[in-house]
Amino acid sequence: MIIDGHVHIGIGNFFHMKADADQLLRLADKVGIDKLFVTELNSLFYDMSEGNDRLARDVAAHPDRFIGYCSVPTPRFGPRVVDEIRRCREKYGFRGVKIYSHPEAPITEPATYPLLEVAAEYGMPILSHTTPDECDHLMQHVPQARLVMAHMGGHPYAFGDWHRAVAVAKKHPNLLLDTASSQIDNGMLEWAVAELGPERILYGSDMPLLDPFTQMAKVTGASLDDQAKSLIRGGNLQRLLRLS
Repeated sequence: MIIDGHVHIGIGNFFHMKADADQLLRLADKVGIDKLFVTELNSLFYDMSEGNDRLARDVAAHPDRFIGYCSVPTPRFGPRVVDEIRRCREKYGFRGVKIYSHPEAPITEPATYPLLEVAAEYGMPILSHTTPDECDHLMQHVPQARLVMAHMGGHPYAFGDWHRAVAVAKKHPNLLLDTASSQIDNGMLEWAVAELGPERILYGSDMPLLDPFTQMAKVTGASLDDQAKSLIRGGNLQRLLRLS
């Protein structure tokens, strides 16, 4: 099973990003992706609950293809964010949490900790576009959380920052990395697997912002054995989410 762990649906306020369910499924079918782990852009930038409600309708319409992230903006919304995660899990069965880190509300603030704690309580992985140092801070405070560092900690902060991402991940067994990024440094994936093992790496495309074809090529073209590639392309998420 191939699972894309980093997908956006809806309309975003950057890069003119826009995609509906049909567009995403057409892209997935061309690449051979079985399931999409999806975050709703409206939740991150406009209305948290409305966006998650929209995503729930898309998941209900395509239950064999879509898996829902409960998408939440700045943790400064406090208890509202925790309540929204509980609502998404208990009402809709969403399987993960997506946090967006705004410059005016750093994700390292203590307000983030309850969010991570409730996600860990439900066994929901947390996808976040954060730097390696931010992830290091969060894992020190909530080590039981399963945090996924998007873009291997690099894009768009600094090319090559994946070296730091891998070093931080070695300190925290519950910290995982996803492959979604516009950077494709030679040997990046092979080195990460050598340092962490393939079980700590998740395939993600960041579609529709990035091309899922090139994102998949980073995995299929890597100098890794078939078992490692299978884990990265979906086996790891299948295990984490307990998918059959």
